[in-house]
Amino acid sequence: MRYQIRLYQEGDYDAVRDIYVSGVQEHFPRACRYVLKQPCTVAVLGLSFCLLLIVSSSLLLSLSLMVILLALGYLLLRHIWSQIIEQNLMQDLLDIGSSYMKHPACCFWVAVSNGSVVGTVGAIPSKFSPITLELKRLNVCLEYRGLGIAKALCLTVREFAHRSGFADIVLRTSVIQTEAQNLYQKLGYILVDTIPVPHPLAKVTNYTTSKYQYHIPRGPELQPQEKQQRDHIRLCATQELLSHCHGEEDITTFIQKKT
Repeated sequence: MRYQIRLYQEGDYDAVRDIYVSGVQEHFPRACRYVLKQPCTVAVLGLSFCLLLIVSSSLLLSLSLMVILLALGYLLLRHIWSQIIEQNLMQDLLDIGSSYMKHPACCFWVAVSNGSVVGTVGAIPSKFSPITLELKRLNVCLEYRGLGIAKALCLTVREFAHRSGFADIVLRTSVIQTEAQNLYQKLGYILVDTIPVPHPLAKVTNYTTSKYQYHIPRGPELQPQEKQQRDHIRLCATQELLSHCHGEEDITTFIQKKT
């Protein structure tokens, strides 16, 4: 099946958001299984069952109440998952053009097959370093997986990072996305950190995100025009980073880290 990768266009807006939503929703059953397997969850369920059995003295009633408890837990997880989706849709995916296409250090691509958008990926400078590019929103429609689209999208970001003069690429993926982790490792990314998700339930169930990093090897010497373009992109990335600093103290801290 043929596909091509091109720059994002405004007409792709709904398709990009739909692909993101379906991709995140797809992982919900796996997230439920992950939470159920955690020792703290097993301990809470076991203790609850014992207490219900002691209080009610009825095995059937205790089992029925446990089913209700599990159903409530499922609804709670579903609510949290929906909140995550809504929050992300209101961030960079709310105005994809402004977030990715109006800044020389940012970009967004889509994979197209038979006239339909079937994959997405974005790139934006890291908030912590102007020479580090962050890979975001990598998604491929379920029926188009196994064709190398995700790999091609990642390599597109790598080429953009190399041409733009970035030194590293970083990305984050959740603990349950093992296929994505395997892809990144095959492409040379290294696990550099494990970050707890800032939510009480995530902390209790040890639900984390994994941070991967790829160091871009130095290529041949650039031509003067290419150097000028690279320096312009780096300057824009630095200005974008400083815009996230609030006050003189934050800017001073940023400068000290880079010198």
